[in-house]
Amino acid sequence: MTLTILAQQAINGIVLGSLYVLVALGLTLIYGVLVQINFAHADFVTLGAFAAYFFMHFSGGSYLAAIVAALLAGAVLGFLVNVAVFAPLRRKSELLPLIATIGVSVMLENAMLAIFGPIPYAFDTPYTKVFRFAGSFLSARNAIIIAVSTVTIAALYVFMRFTFLGKALRAVAQDRETAGLMGINPNTLIMLTFVLASALAGMAGAMLAPVLVLTPFAGASVIVKAFAIVIIGGFGNVEGTILAGLIVGLIESFTTQYLDPGLIDIVVFGLLLAMLAFRPTGLISERREENV
Repeated sequence: MTLTILAQQAINGIVLGSLYVLVALGLTLIYGVLVQINFAHADFVTLGAFAAYFFMHFSGGSYLAAIVAALLAGAVLGFLVNVAVFAPLRRKSELLPLIATIGVSVMLENAMLAIFGPIPYAFDTPYTKVFRFAGSFLSARNAIIIAVSTVTIAALYVFMRFTFLGKALRAVAQDRETAGLMGINPNTLIMLTFVLASALAGMAGAMLAPVLVLTPFAGASVIVKAFAIVIIGGFGNVEGTILAGLIVGLIESFTTQYLDPGLIDIVVFGLLLAMLAFRPTGLISERREENV
């Protein structure tokens, strides 16, 4: 019985951790390249959730297609916000884009509140089948979350490590000026970073929507933990973010089972404080040349 409970909570933790990883990876990419934090990231997650919801309800599309629609919606939003706000401000000061993300967040939240209203939306998916094995169970929806997250993380890793654009992006993260002298356009790579980060946020929103209460402020419920995961994993380190996200997901799952659901935040942020005190560089020490 104990082994069955352990296995079940491990499955639940992996599902939760997979969602956290997708949210946190966007923050990691932006910090790894620009050494900045995007405070509007939570609202990109929320927009992805609404994009998936309305795609399913008005087009009759499948949930998998809705995830793709949310990814595209996030990418488009990231492109537009970067062109309209971040790129012009970066030419004036490194600090202004950081401040602007707070304004963009407030603007997006109030725009979604005006358009969608404060009443929560019920996001149901057709994947209600439950798979049972060795006393544990996994719903079809959670299986999709694990599968999509795994494929996305693997694709991002391959892109960053083995493609020309990925290597160029890592070069910009290491030394923007030197990369520019070598013929790489830093502005193009920064744009790509925002698009990728926003696309990941949109995809995460689509998969979080059936789990969370869908409101214009839904993304805010996970973004604080996403920031904690980025810090625990090592600022700007993709591998550290993946590891930290899975660890936090497992911690939440086992805390719910063996302690009390009300202690989840205490345990997670206790881990964050411990990491800051004893290993401030994170699980995987930050080395700028290996970030992103």
